Amino acid sequence: MNWSLITHLGDAALVLPLLVTAMTGLALQGKPQRRAALRWAAIVATSLVLVAASKIAFYGWGTGIRHWNLTCLSGHTVSAWLTWPVLPMLVAPARMRSLRIALFVAGIVIALLVGWSRVPLGAHPLSEVIAGALLGACAAGLCIRVLWKQALDMRARALIGAVMLTLAIVSQAGLDRPHTERWFQAIATTLSGAQSPHDRARWRAE
Repeated sequence: MNWSLITHLGDAALVLPLLVTAMTGLALQGKPQRRAALRWAAIVATSLVLVAASKIAFYGWGTGIRHWNLTCLSGHTVSAWLTWPVLPMLVAPARMRSLRIALFVAGIVIALLVGWSRVPLGAHPLSEVIAGALLGACAAGLCIRVLWKQALDMRARALIGAVMLTLAIVSQAGLDRPHTERWFQAIATTLSGAQSPHDRARWRAE
């Protein structure tokens, strides 16, 4: 199985534009939808802040649980859970309950595969993937509770399609993706005053 291709489905450069587009499209549909979109955005933002905080804490201060080989939350895993169980469901009309449930379950499978892909690729140990999955699954459950009666209209679906097409074109252009880990490392060393960020391999070997 091509784990590099699967892991891309949890890349922030892919999922964040899709989520922002979907939230914007939903908010433009009316006042009740706008309230739901804001609650959705709050859940997503809180989850991503927790991921960032776990990474900054490790890089800056070396926090973690050595017994579990746990330094941070897997960002790709959390992002996948925030996106794929929720977004496809919103594309289906609210009246099509069975289809929405099927899309939700399919999204869970995708999120699980994205999380597991981080292990064979050497990006995270299983403990960090499990931690990310726990946070992501809880967040996805809250999102479903907020959005179950909502559905994206044709305009929102068209916006998402346009964004997906743009992302596909950009990815084929070979442009460098944002290196978020370096951002976290820079923030961590600035806040902690450390001369260099803590190294995972060295931390795990201690």
